[in-house]
Amino acid sequence: MKIGITYDLRSEYLADGYSEEETAEFDRDDTIEAIENALRAEGHQVERIGRIQNLVRKLASGQRWDLVF
Repeated sequence: MKIGITYDLRSEYLADGYSEEETAEFDRDDTIEAIENALRAEGHQVERIGRIQNLVRKLASGQRWDLVF
């Protein structure tokens, strides 16, 4: 199954000037890596999509997945 992963990385938002408090619930790099590795271990093709803006661009260009979360 081709799976796309959407996420808001804390490090990206901190780099954009958001505060620690504003990004407290966002994902860390190691969390996304662990999810990706677990899915790959089950035989899935995994693509990191990232922020919603990236998802919109990819969908507009015709890119598709079997599952996105």
